[in-house]
Amino acid sequence: MKEIKWFPGHMKSALDDIEATKIKLADAILYVVDSRAPYACLNPKINKITHNKPIVYVFNKIDLADENRIKEIQKEFSAEGKNSIIVNAKDDFSKITIKDALRKVLGKKIEKNLLKGVRATYKILVLGVPNTGKSSIINMLSGERKAKASNIAGVTRTNQWIKIDNEFMLCDTPGVLWPSFDELISKNLAYIGCLSDKEFDMSDLGYEIMEIIYEKYPDNLKQKFDVNFNFDAFIELYDRFCIKRGYIMRGNEIDYTRAGKAFTDDFRAGKFGGITLE
Repeated sequence: MKEIKWFPGHMKSALDDIEATKIKLADAILYVVDSRAPYACLNPKINKITHNKPIVYVFNKIDLADENRIKEIQKEFSAEGKNSIIVNAKDDFSKITIKDALRKVLGKKIEKNLLKGVRATYKILVLGVPNTGKSSIINMLSGERKAKASNIAGVTRTNQWIKIDNEFMLCDTPGVLWPSFDELISKNLAYIGCLSDKEFDMSDLGYEIMEIIYEKYPDNLKQKFDVNFNFDAFIELYDRFCIKRGYIMRGNEIDYTRAGKAFTDDFRAGKFGGITLE
């Protein structure tokens, strides 16, 4: 499968800073992944980068994903010795889930400090690819908008330490990708908005997303568009969707670019229901 090269300068600088300084200060890592494509969000060299410090993998945006599939993937993570939790940064109850998970992986260090009579503030580094919701999680934990949050990849460009209470201090880091990844991973990252749309043909991206939903979650499409599925080919179904939504140019030609952008935006907003691509 084709390998994609995509590593902007600001990401390299951020990664260098994380490896050179922030990892040394951190007691543990919150590694945030998007529940719609969690495997695509995993840096294959994460243990090397973090020098094997304890990691809690955070399945975020569960409200947009297939929760049953994510629970299966969570079991796969557990079988590999990975600690993981399922959260929704929009839900304050997730604060308890995250803090409990951090206390668990830091258990020995916390116990050791308590025996010494020390109540330390533990430094937690928040890592992940762009647009997985790292800043939103920090804002949810702190109860304030202390970190920049956006649905556009690459908004956070600098590292900043944020104290959320007397127990934990978090470092919000820029979304960082690794230098290269295969085509399937790049497409999944593009579908969920972790890569810039400028790098892709939106007509192709929208069509591919619809095709995946058609194959994996046909009932979601049926419910969304209220159409029958008695079609010989998917392209006919896709064209019907485009016509139904009014994506028509002069000469009655379908505007696939406009349609692709709209379908991609609808998918990212969860308008097709809970979907996990992997």
